[in-house]
Amino acid sequence: MAQKEKQVGSLSKKRISKVDLLKAWWKWCLSAEVPHSFDRMQALSFSYSLNKVLRKMYKNDPDELQNAMERHAEFFNSNPDWGSVIHGIVISMEEERANGNKDINPEMITSIKVGLMGPLAGIGDSVDQGIVGTIPLAIFVPMALQGSVVAAFIPALILMGWSFGWSWILFSKGYSLGKEAVINILHSGAIKKLIDGASILGLFMMGSLAASYVQLNTIVKIPLTPTKSESLQTILNEILPNMLPFLVVMGIYLYLEKHRQHILGLIIFIIVAAILLTFLKII
Repeated sequence: MAQKEKQVGSLSKKRISKVDLLKAWWKWCLSAEVPHSFDRMQALSFSYSLNKVLRKMYKNDPDELQNAMERHAEFFNSNPDWGSVIHGIVISMEEERANGNKDINPEMITSIKVGLMGPLAGIGDSVDQGIVGTIPLAIFVPMALQGSVVAAFIPALILMGWSFGWSWILFSKGYSLGKEAVINILHSGAIKKLIDGASILGLFMMGSLAASYVQLNTIVKIPLTPTKSESLQTILNEILPNMLPFLVVMGIYLYLEKHRQHILGLIIFIIVAAILLTFLKII
């Protein structure tokens, strides 16, 4: 019984401190998008981030340290923010292995990395680039155009604050929860609620952005009497403000839904149509 308790205590021994985790996370933040290569992508950044913690775990086992270094220099590519949870999980699993847990083998660690990096990249790229990176632009760019210098920097500050804050939360949670981290996070439903809510807000913001930046007015006048005429633009505005910009945006959207590969052709068509309509004194 005493021997069993001793073995359990050994397996639960903490070799990595909060400071070690913080340093590993910071190294990942600094290098995540730097030493890319076609064959390994972010692998060098991943191994650089874990370098010190692996040396601390396996300081008395050079062979195991070498094997760990080699397996974490293999291909890795994920979203820099959301993918940081993988680092925490891997550190937790490596720590268990260093403590003598024979159930944690190199194949399991590699499988966790490979299995998670794709889905987390998909979620992370959608949220970071499609929501966090665009909604602040829609809010603050009009302010910057009106002369606010501070507003020009706020979107970048928001994105940086989100990136650093969220990546650290996932990094530390990944370590504390181990390989069950992502399952617990996904099953909680919090991510789905966040994406759904931000997507609805994003639709409102994209509509406002289109109305603000897509300018199209007609100069056609409709004769009412021999001496009096009414502007077609005024009539359209009474029916629906910014009707023409709305129709243009929706037309482009429907076109791209069917012909995504013909973007260059669409741009040329818009330029030619604008020149022709202007020449005919329609817009």
